Amino acid sequence: MKEGSSTVALSVPAAGFELPITDQPSARAELDDKVNQAREELVELHRRQEELERQKGELEELRRKQEEYTRGRIEMLDNLTRSLITLEREQVESLRLAETCGKTMAAFRDYKERIEAIRDEDWTSANLRAELTRALAVLHDSRLEYNRARTKLDCLNPGANQPALAAPTAPQPVADQREVLRYLLLGAAASAPLIVAGTLWLIVLVAAR
Repeated sequence: MKEGSSTVALSVPAAGFELPITDQPSARAELDDKVNQAREELVELHRRQEELERQKGELEELRRKQEEYTRGRIEMLDNLTRSLITLEREQVESLRLAETCGKTMAAFRDYKERIEAIRDEDWTSANLRAELTRALAVLHDSRLEYNRARTKLDCLNPGANQPALAAPTAPQPVADQREVLRYLLLGAAASAPLIVAGTLWLIVLVAAR
């Protein structure tokens, strides 16, 4: 009985001595697994961080474009609306101006033809008074039409950016002098019969005395 009990007593310490030896590799493997797992999680977190930063950049770019669209839409709608109103007014004014120009051009052509149709070189002492009256009436009416047109059409009035053409100063007096001389000659021709008759009458009176 003592030997058997001693044998059992010797085997128990041997079994208890081997337990720490078998547990050490298991703990290291578990620690290595945790380290590897932590490393993988860090890699995953880094990947997710890069993905989030990429998404953040895309969202910021999208927001920038959306703000640019909103500003551009408001700006262009305002510009186009105001421009359409201005263009509609300009179109109405242009139509009115075109109608006025058409009527004025027709009137100017008519008076130009009527003035050019005057043949003052064919006037004689017999029809001088009537032709002068008729010609002066045409000139008067054409001048009235021209002055009316100048009040309606700015293009007929030289502005700041459209200086008036310098009127010829030297030839104009010459032309006026020629016209006066021509009318004097016509007047003399018309009065010539009276002058001749008066001269003959004086001669007769002198001879009678």
